[in-house]
Amino acid sequence: MNIDPRLLDSIGNFDYFHEGRKVIPVGLVETSSLVLKMYNMVTELKPTNPVENARKFLKAEIKKGKINPLTGMGFAILSRNNLNIALWDDKCPILPKNNLYDYTSFPKEVKRLDLNKDGAFCIWELGIVAHEKDAWKKYLISGRTKRNKERYLNNFMEGDL
Repeated sequence: MNIDPRLLDSIGNFDYFHEGRKVIPVGLVETSSLVLKMYNMVTELKPTNPVENARKFLKAEIKKGKINPLTGMGFAILSRNNLNIALWDDKCPILPKNNLYDYTSFPKEVKRLDLNKDGAFCIWELGIVAHEKDAWKKYLISGRTKRNKERYLNNFMEGDL
């Protein structure tokens, strides 16, 4: 297909500093109704995030009923600005439902973001989402035994995104 070359002058133009990301598996955040696989997404310029604070925040939000457990399994991604919680839906289990929080001013303030305005996942998170999709698909076509649940919950991505 050919595209009008004049159109190429007016699209895809924006300011953006490209900085690679690395994903570090943190482990599981366990509550009585929900287990989340937690990831820390970092950059070379900011190689750490407040992981333990995020764990406490997640447990508190779940306990307060602000995060619906749905199937009881999902994953969370902590980045320098956001905490993104993706839960596998119980009505249509092939879809992740997510809660997105602005985590820039933690612990002073954490506010829930509007997915319609702020988007569901950033391009970097989509690498983790792709891994989680494959792991979840394996779980869905399994016998969904305790062992299969354990395999899903222990299948983490790690490395460069």
